[in-house]
Amino acid sequence: MVSIKTFGIVLKGTNFGEADKILTILTDRLGKVRAMARGVRKIKSHLAGSLEPYMIVNLQLYEGKSFYTVTGSAIEEDFPAIHKNLKKSAKAFFVGELVDRFVKEDESVREVFHLLSSVLSVIEDSDRYLLILAFELKIIELAGFKPELFNCLHCKEKIQAGQNFWDKIEGGVICSNCQNKTHHGQAVLDGTIKLLRFLEKNSWEETKLLKVSAQIEKETEKILADYIRHILERELKSERFLKMI
Repeated sequence: MVSIKTFGIVLKGTNFGEADKILTILTDRLGKVRAMARGVRKIKSHLAGSLEPYMIVNLQLYEGKSFYTVTGSAIEEDFPAIHKNLKKSAKAFFVGELVDRFVKEDESVREVFHLLSSVLSVIEDSDRYLLILAFELKIIELAGFKPELFNCLHCKEKIQAGQNFWDKIEGGVICSNCQNKTHHGQAVLDGTIKLLRFLEKNSWEETKLLKVSAQIEKETEKILADYIRHILERELKSERFLKMI
């Protein structure tokens, strides 16, 4: 067996046998993997405290035939507010489920690992929901579904201010002329298009400071949720929980 050291973030775990768990972990070096944590549910387990979801941990793994096995784990960043505050926990659960759905096992996704690490830090320090929308757009793009926000999906002409439409199936904006011909998409506000462009290009810190109307934020939330639902062909369990609290 080969011993591997890597940073990781546990996304979820399933009880196995009397005291073990099978963990889904997003790692810095290996991508998303499944790993067996033997005895982790025992009170005296030396691994238990460091293998909770949504912490950055320094892992030592052994590669087996079906699973990796966790042989060592140390906390690098524990994000205490996320684990104490229900709203922050719900946001972490949501971004974690998005990563789990978009990333395939053993796919090299270092950029996604760093994106998840950074958004957990953001959730720890800020309550702005706009930052979650920024994460949604960034994970969509890293997964290869970057929407077209500057040119019409059909005629390829630059989008002008006025009446435009969002197409959740093709992923992007359609001008009014093309929409009259194809009847694709739903009407979208100019402010929503501008916000999506801003979230695509700007940092967490710049997004924190952005002032945006409730109407624009709500429309952006719906557009991204519908697009994600179309891509994944399912509703996220964590989305319902997030809306309930």
